[in-house]
Amino acid sequence: MHPQEFADTFVRDASEHLRRIRQGALSLEKSGFDPEVARDLLRRAHTLKGSASVLGLQVVGREAHALEDLLTPLAENGSPVPPELIDLLLQSAKAVESRICEAEKSGEILRNLQGIFQEVDTSRAEASGVEPAAGASAVSETVRTRVDRLDTLANNLGELLVASDAFRRNGGALIEFKMKFERFLQALRGSQSHRDGKLLLDELHRIASGIERDGNTLHMQAQSVHAEAMGLRMLPLASITDDLALLTRDLCREQGKEVELLIAGEEVELDRTVLDTLRPMLIHMLRNAVDHGIETPQERLAAGKPYAGRIEIRARYEGGMVVVSMQDDGRGIDPATVRARAQRLGVITREEARSLGDEETLHLILRPGFTTREFVTDVSGRGIGMDVVKNSLDRIKGNLSLRSAAGRGTEIALQLPFTLAVVPGLLITCEGETFAIPLHYVTEVLRLEESDLHTEGGREVIRWQGRLVPLLSLSDILEIPPLRHESLPGRLSALILHFGGQVLACIVSASLGTRELLVKGTGPQLRRVRFFAGATPLSDGTPALILSIPDLFAARFESAGTNLRRAMQEHRVRSTRGRVLVVDDSIITRTMEKNILEAHGYEVEVAICAAEALAKVERGRFDMVVTDIEMPEMDGFELTRELRRRKETADIPVAIVSSRASDDDRRKGIEVGAQAYIVKGSFDQGKLLATVESLIG
Repeated sequence: MHPQEFADTFVRDASEHLRRIRQGALSLEKSGFDPEVARDLLRRAHTLKGSASVLGLQVVGREAHALEDLLTPLAENGSPVPPELIDLLLQSAKAVESRICEAEKSGEILRNLQGIFQEVDTSRAEASGVEPAAGASAVSETVRTRVDRLDTLANNLGELLVASDAFRRNGGALIEFKMKFERFLQALRGSQSHRDGKLLLDELHRIASGIERDGNTLHMQAQSVHAEAMGLRMLPLASITDDLALLTRDLCREQGKEVELLIAGEEVELDRTVLDTLRPMLIHMLRNAVDHGIETPQERLAAGKPYAGRIEIRARYEGGMVVVSMQDDGRGIDPATVRARAQRLGVITREEARSLGDEETLHLILRPGFTTREFVTDVSGRGIGMDVVKNSLDRIKGNLSLRSAAGRGTEIALQLPFTLAVVPGLLITCEGETFAIPLHYVTEVLRLEESDLHTEGGREVIRWQGRLVPLLSLSDILEIPPLRHESLPGRLSALILHFGGQVLACIVSASLGTRELLVKGTGPQLRRVRFFAGATPLSDGTPALILSIPDLFAARFESAGTNLRRAMQEHRVRSTRGRVLVVDDSIITRTMEKNILEAHGYEVEVAICAAEALAKVERGRFDMVVTDIEMPEMDGFELTRELRRRKETADIPVAIVSSRASDDDRRKGIEVGAQAYIVKGSFDQGKLLATVESLIG
């Protein structure tokens, strides 16, 4: 046996034993002597000593032996637990950790500790506490593997999930095609082609049904396996909260305060990457709560509060996310103090200070460089505390809410995704481009009319739930030019977004619904591009960029603001002149007619054939149709006849523009229901405009 082969295992087991020793020491300090806790501490120290000796880590073994000597009389005699002993236990546990690090640096532990601790956390399979020499053996139900291998597995299964979804959708498209083919055969009933086609249809039905069945099965299996792989990355909150009680104890001793720390929901699980980011956030929040929030015992008694302060950390599942909150019963945050301090530090201007409400003012503590301390201490005063929390949240696509009442305390709630690999999201389009937004930033999707737009401080806003909300155009922020063929509709799609206690309305072209977003990095080329936090593959394999909502909020005042009300008014004026559908298979003719009509205030859409024209009149209202005669499949006469046949289009004026100039053609145009007939040979724009003007004004 080569001892170094077991170095990784030793470090992991030692970390678990030391964690339990620290927890036990704090438990003895809080609740008094407990023989079971004392014996467990002794067993763990003894196991540490033996394991270190087996690996030849003599310096670690000596420290563990000293720890064992401290615990032996406590476990054997049931001695009272003086505060000095607790201090020695905690200091000794820290010394053992330091010795392990020294052993690693000197080459006694070959692998880098950082790499070791990045491997799969096996803390769920708790150390038995029985010394190997005792002869106890059992078949392990866990397997240790590298985290990067799990990440690769999860990513590959994510790709499989996307591919299976595309396969399933294509199977559905094949079923739709079968139905269209079946309708097509109805027109051939009684012919040999119908009989031949029926045989093909039966074969197509068999293939399509099999593909649909197999596609659904594949997708369900891919979802299940992907979920299992993602579960391997999940760890409980307890894996990062071990040192918080010790940190609270040290801070209270430094500042002469008393605090009871309660942690609930430690069984709640999150992705390892999210937990790695959450831990420093909780540390910053806890330091702030003890330093800024909790009063001294004398101050608390004078205010009619209990002698010891109380800090509660709670984790819970909520709406597809995890909410981790920290609440204290301290002095709270005074908005007036924050507002004045922010202005003195140059975080906000005097004008901004006057316009900020109390709720928005509280979130100033998240700004870079902000602190309420007038002097610098080891704990605070440098203005880097809550800013770290905000930046960490931005990286993991999280959110934050903040509530405080002067004299009663403060609560900060962090809203976090289970995992950074897959998040629920909303797909939207903006001027023909598709984007994705993590769903926890989206409060509501609205349809806005001209009357919903207001002006406040020279900028357009909307009123939502009794408050004025700033209006932002996504196309303006991203500098996407408008599509020429898309005119501004009479109603706008807007997303109500929230981040860090702030709300804004973002104008988009359309909302495409929700789906699970498989989050991918954008690569080094786009890493520094603003407004994007990653990419996600769509069902057809094409990528959609994931918008960075914190960046959008930061940029909301950088643009000149929207001018949507005037644009909608202009659209309304154009619409009152009329909407015209131009139908012609010649690109030159239909483009020329479209340009002439648009130049004189008409709203125009085009169609290249009668079938497309009929589809468009089914989807939208038109005041007039201008059509050619000679077109494939269905000519202009048949199109006009079909428009007259349908109840909803029977009264739409139709003008025929054709190079056919015979009296028979003119007469046929009148017979099928056209109101005007213009010959292209004598065509000029004045004649077209005069005809349209006479028919629809």
